[in-house]
Amino acid sequence: MNINEDFNLDAYEKAEKEQSLYPVDESCREIESVIDDSIIRLYHSIDNFIFQDIDYSRVISIMPQWIADGGISPELNCTKELYEKLRRKETHPIFGRFIYHYDLWSKVAAIQDRLSAVMMFMRQLYNIVPCTAKYGESQYTSAARCGGARETEAHILLNSVFVAYASVFDIMTKIAIEQFEFTKYNFSNYRKMKSADTIYKKSLNNIDPSLKTEGMLFSEPPIIRKIETFRNEFVHNGPWDLRCSVYNTAVDGEPADVIIYSPDMDEIGNFVSSGSRNKFYSQANRINIQLPNMIQEATIVLKNTIEQLSTLYQVSTIKSADRKYTEECLDAISNYYKELAVK
Repeated sequence: MNINEDFNLDAYEKAEKEQSLYPVDESCREIESVIDDSIIRLYHSIDNFIFQDIDYSRVISIMPQWIADGGISPELNCTKELYEKLRRKETHPIFGRFIYHYDLWSKVAAIQDRLSAVMMFMRQLYNIVPCTAKYGESQYTSAARCGGARETEAHILLNSVFVAYASVFDIMTKIAIEQFEFTKYNFSNYRKMKSADTIYKKSLNNIDPSLKTEGMLFSEPPIIRKIETFRNEFVHNGPWDLRCSVYNTAVDGEPADVIIYSPDMDEIGNFVSSGSRNKFYSQANRINIQLPNMIQEATIVLKNTIEQLSTLYQVSTIKSADRKYTEECLDAISNYYKELAVK
């Protein structure tokens, strides 16, 4: 008997979708695809672009460690003073270009870290509250408000999802600017990235126009605005539910759904406001039920944007390795080591 002949794919998929955490698993799978596929492609696209005119493997193999780790990681005992001394002294562009490479690399790595944090926060949140509902909101006949350590933890995790995800938008902004502005660098005196002081906003002029088309992060779809709104409210004004409440609902006296409610939102993703008040609850938004689909939708937008950035880098990779320039770079690094040996 061929076991595959007895396998019912439709029944398997139906059973999978009936699992209590299926919506969370689906959104996490979408995030994992971005981490494992889209971002890896972006890494390779950036490297191929930045180092298209040199033999990268030969040069990186002898690059001093302070270029990679000084001021970025604890892998090297390097003070600010030593780093600045070395940076000022080594003026050949290959040093500046590699410093820039690791600056940009750290931004891409930060996106992976924050997306991993989003998954972790969601998994922890849904150990406390469910992600599915048995009833429509209008069917509830009563509800009991619960508040305590577990409910506060649920709200902290919920807001942490928004904070971590919105941070990705800020970092993506920096990478988009770097792609657009790269030709303006003089790596003989590179100091910091041109995007250093910029955060996410829709009205950016120094990014490629293709990143503002429909379905991209910088067209600011409503789902992106929603996540920004939740993050900004939590960071700048405090929790949007000051009591950090979870509601145990009932239908005709029988237990129904466990719900966290979130404020009313308009069609573009801002809180509905009136004067100083911007936390109305007339829409009965059940945020713990809505969140997995929100994250999945936002991740699709993010994936589109990352893949377009990769494409932009790839179409600008038009040179081949220059043997003579590679030797010049190797000589510059060799001279650095010779000077160290003399001291």
